[in-house]
Amino acid sequence: MACAEPFAYVTNQDGQSVSVIDLAGREDTQTIAVGAAPAGVAASRDGRRAFISDPKTHKIYRIDQRTQRIDAQRDVGKGPLGIALSPDGTRVYAADWFDDCLFVLDADSLDIVARIPVGKAPSGVAVSPDGKRVFVADRDDDRVSVIDTRNNAVIGRALTGQRPFGLGVDPSGERLYVANVASNDVSVIATDTLQTLATVPVGSTPYGVAIAPQGKQVYVSNQHANSVSIIDAQSLTVTAEVETGEFPEGIVVAPSGDEVYVASWFSNELLVLDSRDLSLIRRIATGEGPRAFGIFVAGGG
Repeated sequence: MACAEPFAYVTNQDGQSVSVIDLAGREDTQTIAVGAAPAGVAASRDGRRAFISDPKTHKIYRIDQRTQRIDAQRDVGKGPLGIALSPDGTRVYAADWFDDCLFVLDADSLDIVARIPVGKAPSGVAVSPDGKRVFVADRDDDRVSVIDTRNNAVIGRALTGQRPFGLGVDPSGERLYVANVASNDVSVIATDTLQTLATVPVGSTPYGVAIAPQGKQVYVSNQHANSVSIIDAQSLTVTAEVETGEFPEGIVVAPSGDEVYVASWFSNELLVLDSRDLSLIRRIATGEGPRAFGIFVAGGG
Protein backbone atom coordinates (compact mmCIF):
# COMPACT_ATOMS: atom_id res chain seq x y z
CA MET A 1 0.00 0.00 0.00
CA ALA A 2 1.34 3.43 -0.91
CA CYS A 3 1.94 6.10 1.70
CA ALA A 4 -1.24 8.06 2.52
CA GLU A 5 0.59 11.36 2.21
CA PRO A 6 2.44 11.49 -1.13
CA PHE A 7 6.00 12.77 -0.89
CA ALA A 8 8.65 13.28 -3.53
CA TYR A 9 12.28 12.69 -2.64
CA VAL A 10 14.33 14.91 -4.93
CA THR A 11 18.10 14.45 -4.88
CA ASN A 12 19.95 17.76 -5.10
CA GLN A 13 23.40 16.85 -6.39
CA ASP A 14 24.86 20.35 -6.10
CA GLY A 15 23.18 21.01 -2.77
CA GLN A 16 24.29 17.77 -1.06
CA SER A 17 20.73 17.19 0.03
CA VAL A 18 17.32 15.65 -0.63
CA SER A 19 14.23 17.86 -0.82
CA VAL A 20 11.17 16.22 0.73
CA ILE A 21 8.17 17.62 -1.11
CA ASP A 22 4.57 17.24 0.00
CA LEU A 23 2.81 16.68 -3.32
CA ALA A 24 -0.63 17.20 -1.83
CA GLY A 25 0.30 20.54 -0.28
CA ARG A 26 2.58 21.47 -3.22
CA GLU A 27 5.47 22.53 -1.00
CA ASP A 28 8.99 21.63 0.05
CA THR A 29 8.52 20.51 3.63
CA GLN A 30 12.02 19.45 4.61
CA THR A 31 15.61 19.31 3.42
CA ILE A 32 17.73 16.32 4.44
CA ALA A 33 21.52 16.62 4.24
CA VAL A 34 22.78 13.62 2.26
CA GLY A 35 26.36 12.84 1.22
CA ALA A 36 28.36 14.94 -1.23
CA ALA A 37 26.58 14.50 -4.57
CA PRO A 38 23.32 12.53 -4.22
CA ALA A 39 21.91 11.57 -7.62
CA GLY A 40 19.86 8.36 -7.83
CA VAL A 41 16.72 7.65 -5.83
CA ALA A 42 14.32 4.76 -5.32
CA ALA A 43 11.22 5.21 -3.14
CA SER A 44 9.58 2.04 -1.89
CA ARG A 45 6.04 1.28 -3.04
CA ASP A 46 4.75 1.08 0.52
CA GLY A 47 5.96 4.59 1.32
CA ARG A 48 8.25 3.45 4.14
CA ARG A 49 11.70 4.08 2.70
CA ALA A 50 13.69 5.96 0.11
CA PHE A 51 17.16 4.84 -1.02
CA ILE A 52 19.68 7.38 -2.32
CA SER A 53 22.84 6.77 -4.34
CA ASP A 54 25.86 9.05 -4.15
CA PRO A 55 28.66 8.35 -6.66
CA LYS A 56 31.00 10.81 -4.92
CA THR A 57 30.89 9.28 -1.44
CA HIS A 58 30.43 5.76 -2.91
CA LYS A 59 27.50 5.22 -0.58
CA ILE A 60 23.86 4.15 -0.54
CA TYR A 61 21.76 6.00 2.04
CA ARG A 62 18.38 4.91 3.38
CA ILE A 63 15.77 7.43 4.51
CA ASP A 64 13.00 6.41 6.89
CA GLN A 65 9.95 8.16 5.46
CA ARG A 66 8.21 8.23 8.84
CA THR A 67 10.95 10.27 10.50
CA GLN A 68 12.42 11.79 7.31
CA ARG A 69 15.90 10.94 8.54
CA ILE A 70 18.75 8.76 7.30
CA ASP A 71 18.61 5.54 9.29
CA ALA A 72 21.31 3.53 7.49
CA GLN A 73 24.14 3.88 4.97
CA ARG A 74 26.59 1.57 3.25
CA ASP A 75 29.77 1.92 1.19
CA VAL A 76 29.06 0.41 -2.24
CA GLY A 77 31.69 0.12 -4.96
CA LYS A 78 33.31 3.06 -6.70
CA GLY A 79 30.35 5.16 -7.81
CA PRO A 80 26.73 3.97 -7.47
CA LEU A 81 24.35 5.94 -9.69
CA GLY A 82 21.18 4.28 -11.03
CA ILE A 83 19.13 2.62 -8.32
CA ALA A 84 15.89 0.62 -8.15
CA LEU A 85 13.96 -1.62 -5.76
CA SER A 86 12.40 -5.03 -6.15
CA PRO A 87 8.57 -4.87 -6.16
CA ASP A 88 8.41 -6.35 -2.67
CA GLY A 89 10.99 -3.86 -1.38
CA THR A 90 13.44 -6.48 -0.11
CA ARG A 91 16.26 -5.87 -2.62
CA VAL A 92 18.10 -2.74 -3.72
CA TYR A 93 19.77 -2.73 -7.14
CA ALA A 94 22.50 -0.14 -7.67
CA ALA A 95 24.50 0.34 -10.88
CA ASP A 96 28.13 1.32 -10.33
CA TRP A 97 29.09 3.87 -12.98
CA PHE A 98 32.85 3.43 -12.46
CA ASP A 99 33.06 -0.28 -11.60
CA ASP A 100 30.87 -1.59 -14.46
CA CYS A 101 28.68 -3.74 -12.27
CA LEU A 102 25.33 -4.01 -10.54
CA PHE A 103 25.26 -4.40 -6.78
CA VAL A 104 22.40 -6.23 -5.08
CA LEU A 105 21.77 -5.19 -1.48
CA ASP A 106 19.47 -6.45 1.24
CA ALA A 107 17.06 -3.57 1.88
CA ASP A 108 16.92 -4.16 5.65
CA SER A 109 20.60 -4.58 6.48
CA LEU A 110 22.11 -2.93 3.35
CA ASP A 111 24.47 -5.88 3.19
CA ILE A 112 25.77 -6.62 -0.31
CA VAL A 113 24.17 -9.82 -1.55
CA ALA A 114 25.79 -9.95 -5.00
CA ARG A 115 28.05 -8.07 -7.38
CA ILE A 116 27.14 -8.68 -11.04
CA PRO A 117 29.46 -7.56 -13.87
CA VAL A 118 27.60 -5.69 -16.63
CA GLY A 119 28.66 -3.37 -19.47
CA LYS A 120 30.58 -0.10 -19.45
CA ALA A 121 29.31 2.91 -17.48
CA PRO A 122 26.01 1.42 -16.28
CA SER A 123 23.44 4.11 -15.53
CA GLY A 124 19.69 3.50 -15.36
CA VAL A 125 18.17 0.49 -13.61
CA ALA A 126 14.63 -0.87 -13.94
CA VAL A 127 12.93 -3.94 -12.47
CA SER A 128 10.15 -5.96 -14.11
CA PRO A 129 6.76 -5.85 -12.35
CA ASP A 130 7.11 -9.49 -11.29
CA GLY A 131 10.61 -8.86 -9.91
CA LYS A 132 12.20 -11.64 -11.98
CA ARG A 133 14.30 -9.41 -14.24
CA VAL A 134 16.51 -6.36 -13.75
CA PHE A 135 17.50 -4.20 -16.71
CA VAL A 136 20.66 -2.09 -16.67
CA ALA A 137 21.57 0.55 -19.25
CA ASP A 138 25.20 0.03 -20.27
CA ARG A 139 25.75 3.55 -21.53
CA ASP A 140 29.14 3.19 -23.19
CA ASP A 141 28.29 -0.15 -24.81
CA ASP A 142 25.00 0.98 -26.40
CA ARG A 143 23.08 -1.91 -24.90
CA VAL A 144 21.04 -3.10 -21.93
CA SER A 145 22.07 -6.01 -19.72
CA VAL A 146 19.28 -8.31 -18.49
CA ILE A 147 19.68 -10.01 -15.12
CA ASP A 148 17.80 -12.97 -13.69
CA THR A 149 17.09 -12.13 -10.04
CA ARG A 150 16.84 -15.76 -9.00
CA ASN A 151 20.54 -16.43 -9.58
CA ASN A 152 21.80 -12.83 -9.94
CA ALA A 153 23.36 -13.48 -13.34
CA VAL A 154 23.24 -11.77 -16.74
CA ILE A 155 21.05 -13.85 -19.05
CA GLY A 156 20.88 -11.59 -22.09
CA ARG A 157 21.66 -8.27 -23.72
CA ALA A 158 19.66 -5.96 -25.95
CA LEU A 159 21.06 -3.43 -28.41
CA THR A 160 19.87 0.16 -28.04
CA GLY A 161 20.51 3.56 -29.57
CA GLN A 162 23.55 5.63 -28.68
CA ARG A 163 24.37 6.12 -24.99
CA PRO A 164 21.33 4.59 -23.25
CA PHE A 165 20.60 6.15 -19.87
CA GLY A 166 17.12 6.16 -18.33
CA LEU A 167 14.92 3.04 -18.41
CA GLY A 168 11.31 2.12 -17.79
CA VAL A 169 9.36 -1.15 -17.91
CA ASP A 170 5.66 -0.95 -18.74
CA PRO A 171 3.09 -2.32 -16.23
CA SER A 172 2.57 -5.50 -18.28
CA GLY A 173 6.28 -6.25 -18.16
CA GLU A 174 6.27 -6.78 -21.92
CA ARG A 175 8.10 -3.63 -23.02
CA LEU A 176 11.27 -1.83 -22.00
CA TYR A 177 11.65 1.84 -22.93
CA VAL A 178 15.22 3.17 -23.15
CA ALA A 179 16.21 6.84 -23.43
CA ASN A 180 19.29 7.21 -25.67
CA VAL A 181 21.02 10.49 -24.85
CA ALA A 182 23.32 10.63 -27.90
CA SER A 183 20.93 9.50 -30.66
CA ASN A 184 17.98 11.56 -29.39
CA ASP A 185 15.52 8.69 -29.43
CA VAL A 186 13.84 6.00 -27.35
CA SER A 187 14.35 2.30 -28.03
CA VAL A 188 11.25 0.17 -27.44
CA ILE A 189 12.35 -3.38 -26.67
CA ALA A 190 10.30 -6.57 -26.25
CA THR A 191 11.33 -8.03 -22.91
CA ASP A 192 10.78 -11.63 -24.00
CA THR A 193 12.85 -11.60 -27.20
CA LEU A 194 15.04 -8.54 -26.43
CA GLN A 195 14.39 -7.36 -29.98
CA THR A 196 13.76 -3.71 -30.81
CA LEU A 197 10.10 -3.09 -31.66
CA ALA A 198 10.58 0.56 -32.59
CA THR A 199 12.91 3.52 -32.31
CA VAL A 200 11.02 6.72 -31.50
CA PRO A 201 12.69 10.11 -32.15
CA VAL A 202 12.23 12.58 -29.28
CA GLY A 203 13.88 15.84 -28.18
CA SER A 204 17.57 16.54 -27.75
CA THR A 205 19.39 14.42 -25.15
CA PRO A 206 16.59 12.30 -23.65
CA TYR A 207 17.43 11.37 -20.07
CA GLY A 208 14.56 9.95 -18.03
CA VAL A 209 11.57 7.72 -18.83
CA ALA A 210 8.26 7.52 -16.96
CA ILE A 211 5.28 5.33 -17.80
CA ALA A 212 1.59 5.89 -17.01
CA PRO A 213 -0.06 3.31 -14.69
CA GLN A 214 -2.01 1.70 -17.54
CA GLY A 215 1.00 1.82 -19.85
CA LYS A 216 -0.74 3.89 -22.51
CA GLN A 217 1.59 6.89 -22.36
CA VAL A 218 5.34 7.19 -21.96
CA TYR A 219 6.93 10.46 -20.84
CA VAL A 220 10.53 11.37 -21.68
CA SER A 221 12.60 14.25 -20.26
CA ASN A 222 14.81 15.90 -22.91
CA GLN A 223 17.75 17.64 -21.24
CA HIS A 224 19.06 19.94 -23.97
CA ALA A 225 15.65 20.62 -25.46
CA ASN A 226 14.30 21.73 -22.06
CA SER A 227 11.19 19.70 -22.78
CA VAL A 228 9.14 16.58 -22.11
CA SER A 229 7.83 14.33 -24.89
CA ILE A 230 4.72 12.14 -24.71
CA ILE A 231 4.86 8.84 -26.60
CA ASP A 232 1.61 7.03 -27.40
CA ALA A 233 2.33 3.40 -26.51
CA GLN A 234 -0.04 2.00 -29.12
CA SER A 235 1.19 3.90 -32.17
CA LEU A 236 4.71 4.43 -30.78
CA THR A 237 4.74 8.00 -31.99
CA VAL A 238 5.26 11.29 -30.19
CA THR A 239 1.94 13.03 -29.65
CA ALA A 240 3.29 16.13 -27.88
CA GLU A 241 6.48 17.85 -26.81
CA VAL A 242 6.18 20.67 -24.27
CA GLU A 243 8.82 23.05 -22.93
CA THR A 244 9.66 22.73 -19.23
CA GLY A 245 12.29 24.14 -16.90
CA GLU A 246 15.98 24.16 -17.72
CA PHE A 247 17.67 20.78 -18.15
CA PRO A 248 14.87 18.42 -17.07
CA GLU A 249 16.15 15.11 -15.71
CA GLY A 250 14.24 12.95 -13.23
CA ILE A 251 10.66 12.23 -14.26
CA VAL A 252 7.87 10.21 -12.60
CA VAL A 253 4.14 9.72 -13.20
CA ALA A 254 1.94 9.95 -10.11
CA PRO A 255 0.37 6.66 -8.92
CA SER A 256 -3.03 8.04 -9.99
CA GLY A 257 -1.71 8.80 -13.47
CA ASP A 258 -3.09 12.35 -13.28
CA GLU A 259 0.19 14.21 -12.88
CA VAL A 260 3.78 14.07 -14.08
CA TYR A 261 6.63 15.31 -11.88
CA VAL A 262 9.84 16.62 -13.48
CA ALA A 263 13.05 17.75 -11.76
CA SER A 264 14.77 20.60 -13.61
CA TRP A 265 18.47 20.56 -12.80
CA PHE A 266 19.42 24.08 -13.87
CA SER A 267 16.28 25.87 -12.67
CA ASN A 268 16.25 24.22 -9.23
CA GLU A 269 12.62 23.21 -9.22
CA LEU A 270 10.16 20.36 -9.42
CA LEU A 271 7.48 20.86 -12.04
CA VAL A 272 3.99 19.44 -11.53
CA LEU A 273 2.40 18.84 -14.95
CA ASP A 274 -1.02 17.66 -16.08
CA SER A 275 -0.43 14.21 -17.59
CA ARG A 276 -2.97 14.77 -20.38
CA ASP A 277 -1.31 17.72 -22.11
CA LEU A 278 1.72 18.54 -19.90
CA SER A 279 0.26 21.90 -18.96
CA LEU A 280 1.94 23.42 -15.91
CA ILE A 281 0.13 23.03 -12.59
CA ARG A 282 2.81 24.19 -10.17
CA ARG A 283 6.51 24.98 -9.80
CA ILE A 284 8.05 23.92 -6.49
CA ALA A 285 11.50 25.14 -5.44
CA THR A 286 14.09 22.48 -4.58
CA GLY A 287 17.72 22.55 -3.51
CA GLU A 288 20.63 23.20 -5.86
CA GLY A 289 20.97 20.91 -8.87
CA PRO A 290 18.02 18.50 -8.56
CA ARG A 291 18.64 15.23 -10.42
CA ALA A 292 16.00 12.83 -9.00
CA PHE A 293 17.24 9.98 -11.20
CA GLY A 294 14.85 7.11 -10.51
CA ILE A 295 11.43 6.52 -8.96
CA PHE A 296 11.35 9.41 -6.50
CA VAL A 297 7.66 9.08 -5.56
CA ALA A 298 6.22 6.04 -3.76
CA GLY A 299 4.14 4.03 -6.20
CA GLY A 300 5.16 6.25 -9.14
CA GLY A 301 5.94 5.00 -12.63
